[in-house]
Amino acid sequence: MKPWIAWTAVCIGLALTAIGIISTTGSQLAGETALAANPQVDRIFALWDKPDSPGCALAVSKDGNIVYRRGYGMADLDHKIPITPGTVFHAASLAKQFTAMSIMLLLQQHQLSLDDDVRKYIELPKLKTPIAIRDMLHHVSGIQDQWTFMTMAGWRMYDDAITRDDVLYFLRRMKTLNFSPREQYMYSNTGYTLAGLIVEQLSGQSLADFASNRIFEPLGMKHTVFTDKHWQIVPDRAYGYTGTYPFFELRMPNYDLTGPTNLLTSVEDLVLWDRNFDYKTVGGDDALSQMQTPAVLSDGTTVPYGFGLMLPTYRGRKVIEHAALDAGYRAHLMRFPGEHFAVAILCNVAMPDDTGPGVLARHVADVYLRDYLRDEPASVTPEHHAPALSGPPPASDPPQTLQHLAEYTGLYYSDEIESTYEIKLDKASIAIFRHKYPPTHLDPTFADTFKMTNFSPLVRSGSVHFTRDDQRKINGFLFDGDRIRNFPFTKLP
Repeated sequence: MKPWIAWTAVCIGLALTAIGIISTTGSQLAGETALAANPQVDRIFALWDKPDSPGCALAVSKDGNIVYRRGYGMADLDHKIPITPGTVFHAASLAKQFTAMSIMLLLQQHQLSLDDDVRKYIELPKLKTPIAIRDMLHHVSGIQDQWTFMTMAGWRMYDDAITRDDVLYFLRRMKTLNFSPREQYMYSNTGYTLAGLIVEQLSGQSLADFASNRIFEPLGMKHTVFTDKHWQIVPDRAYGYTGTYPFFELRMPNYDLTGPTNLLTSVEDLVLWDRNFDYKTVGGDDALSQMQTPAVLSDGTTVPYGFGLMLPTYRGRKVIEHAALDAGYRAHLMRFPGEHFAVAILCNVAMPDDTGPGVLARHVADVYLRDYLRDEPASVTPEHHAPALSGPPPASDPPQTLQHLAEYTGLYYSDEIESTYEIKLDKASIAIFRHKYPPTHLDPTFADTFKMTNFSPLVRSGSVHFTRDDQRKINGFLFDGDRIRNFPFTKLP
């Protein structure tokens, strides 16, 4: 090679390298400017932004691109591993929208109809009422919530492993619904367990594999999986905690099932999923539109819940979101479709409802959308909403003496959950005694009816209404709780 040619090549190479360096540096600076620290947002998470506390990961996106991401607190307190935007969290009920999309993909292949009766695919021998897939996804089917009846049967949430077979065992003993389909709305995880089973039966794959192949991989969600077993190893997972600073303890979910839960993901991956609602890569316009269509009850009432998606408004703007909580995890994904803006928050600590990620997400939106949002009181959509407890109207005064209260004591059995409760005198009233749980005190409210609190983590409040035979003798009771209605127990001789 002639010397001048070699020298020219060197000069061109140096020039190209310089241009590359300048270009790269400019690109990095632009990115750094866009993602520079945002003190207003960071203050929202200040409570968790500590080296000895669990915390949260945050991603904020506009037009499908991340404009801010941060990790606050620690993913693993034992090993001092910090949370980053790439940390993987158990995302609890955020799973439901992916299960719903899986159903929609099978619908597109003409493998099912949303109006199909679930009993076409899954044997529920004692249940005589048809339940449409559509109604399960909308939470208007009336089917009893699996976590509620599992805890009623003696399982301890987050301490005892709960398998899909455990849930199916009791489902196959179920005789009645909470209410007739489309009569009212009541959040029920069971419908999404059944939806996941339908995906498995029709696709020949587990829900985990189907979602990976058809949703996660096409969207580039490399850190998102469904886990069939609670003991599966998942890289970069944050451990869940409960407690108050600085005293925390591990609290992990022990579910061996998919559909309503057991999604593990990162906030960065959730932004890729949120982008799909605009780009429509997976599912297309028809599936995504149906998922964002509210339920309609038999009387024409509209319920702001689609397929795995809550559909409220916030400060005058339409919102599509879902809350999530399990054991020591909390999560929230919130998008403003009109503004092409989204907030993804994943946390590894159990938080009170009034400081949870749904509240935090609204505070973040207030910062970025302050010029678009109306001035009005903030409201948060909880993970589930149940209508007021049903029950007979007050007819007479409640029992006042221990002699009267003694009439209610005895053993009561439920064939559906194969469980016996004992009603005993307890101080000035009566209480439910059952296996694995502390006694639940019952306070008389009116004739034959008692209220209760903290029956289980799933039944925070409820009532027991005792029933009588033709001779006016107590022959059983009906149990009402947050996610269960008129569940019968029979008094044993």
